[in-house]
Amino acid sequence: MSINDLEAAIGFEIPLIIPIILILYMAAMLLIGLWAAKKVKNAEDWFVGGREMGPWITALAHGSSSVGGGMYIAAPQFGWEGGASSLWAAPGDVFGPLLNFGIIARRMRRYTEHTKSLTIPDFFGHRYYSRGVKLLSVIILLVAMVISLIVEYLAMGLLLACITGWSFEVSLVVSCGVILIYTGAGGYLAVAYTDFIQSLLMIVGLAILIPVSLASVGGFTGMNAGLYAINPGLPTMWGEDFMLKGAPLMIAGTALVYFVGYMGQPHLVIKTVAIKDEKSIRLVPLIGGIFGFFLSFGLYMLGMVGRVAFPDVSMLPGGSAEYVLPMLALTKLPPVLAGLLLACACSAIMSTASALLLVVGSSAGSDLYHGFINKNASEAQVMKVTKLATYILGVVSMVLCFLPMFQVGIYQVTWVAWSILSPAFIPLIVGGLYWKRGTKEGAYASLIVGSVVGFSWYYLLQEKTQIHTFFAALVLAIVAYIIVSLMTKKPPQDVDNLVDYAKKFEDTDTGGSRTVNIGVQMSREQFEAVIGASPAMA
Repeated sequence: MSINDLEAAIGFEIPLIIPIILILYMAAMLLIGLWAAKKVKNAEDWFVGGREMGPWITALAHGSSSVGGGMYIAAPQFGWEGGASSLWAAPGDVFGPLLNFGIIARRMRRYTEHTKSLTIPDFFGHRYYSRGVKLLSVIILLVAMVISLIVEYLAMGLLLACITGWSFEVSLVVSCGVILIYTGAGGYLAVAYTDFIQSLLMIVGLAILIPVSLASVGGFTGMNAGLYAINPGLPTMWGEDFMLKGAPLMIAGTALVYFVGYMGQPHLVIKTVAIKDEKSIRLVPLIGGIFGFFLSFGLYMLGMVGRVAFPDVSMLPGGSAEYVLPMLALTKLPPVLAGLLLACACSAIMSTASALLLVVGSSAGSDLYHGFINKNASEAQVMKVTKLATYILGVVSMVLCFLPMFQVGIYQVTWVAWSILSPAFIPLIVGGLYWKRGTKEGAYASLIVGSVVGFSWYYLLQEKTQIHTFFAALVLAIVAYIIVSLMTKKPPQDVDNLVDYAKKFEDTDTGGSRTVNIGVQMSREQFEAVIGASPAMA
């Protein structure tokens, strides 16, 4: 795809102001990220923002980190292809934040603060008293996060290339370079502050594009009539040719992939670790739910509008529905507004990419290097390795973008990445915080079953069985976690005490490293000494 192809598709020359706005926007995000980097004083600041993030920054950072290339580019594509049936996925972005901060946040923050855990695999290692569980979770996390990162890179390269006229390779390198620099320098603080700004831009951009685009096809009535004229199934919840009729488990998987999938995504769950107090936790679900409702339903609906405006895929650049949103922006808005809207698309992609990079670097530096390679490493050494790993893995992900296996479409790759990670992690996170009987053996079972089924089902069985990959992987992982846990020796008493400690979140238990007298007085080092001494340690 080149700027000439895009101009041929839209029928006019792209005004120079549009690429200028995009480039200025990326420069602004780089400056904000580098400014935030100056606030990083120690490892806790870099990994979890010093656990001092307020409700607005947390909610909007959570929202923008979840709505990246997998939504801003791929959701309109899904809406174009599936019509109203794409809306099965939309409620997930409303309830995802509600579940993360209503079910997980209080207990996760309390547990991780007391054990001084800075990453989700770190939490797994403590909760399941096993370095092996921690290691396996890191491996699965790195694989899935790198695939997710590839999604964001592909989306960013695609968008920047088609607007600026640069080659895809140059666009990819430039956009990845900006994201790598500010994420590596500022860690969580840089990600949180840039995400906050980017979230505001997303809201403003969609608030402009949605009503303008909808009006251009005659409102909701015109949109539904246009969809019906193309295919009678498109304005229904069954999709084109009514393909989802008689496939309830495909519908269940489409709804659940974001509805409960948020609880298994480390780059989103880590937001619950970084929030500062209980008051903030109470506010986040409401803010995040409203943000998610506006973005998710709006983006899928734009895809439906795009199907009416561009009924044949040959009318889109490169014959790809991935260009629906850029085409709507360029054809329905004045140049300056189109540039701002496309900057919003960039913001969605960059926010998710930076959040993924943060998790990837943290796991490589803190979990792998400090946890297994050099347990006596100083904080300075850990930070150095973490930043280096962030840069290296970021570049590796960029190189992998050119492999044919990742050229199947942004939405499809997004689902594969979520289906590998979330089903494997959800039982460990929710079960670990709510069910004291969950054992390390159960954790192994969930990690293996969830990730393997999540990857293989999509390619081998989803089409044959009409059972969505995410649904199959999650159900089997939960069953494996419960059955194996019940068949094995229950966790040590110290783990029971920590789970009890985590659920007794009180208003006074906020911030810092206060110790509450409820029967658990162990530091991270003491707890590691306990699990390290266990003959059952794996």
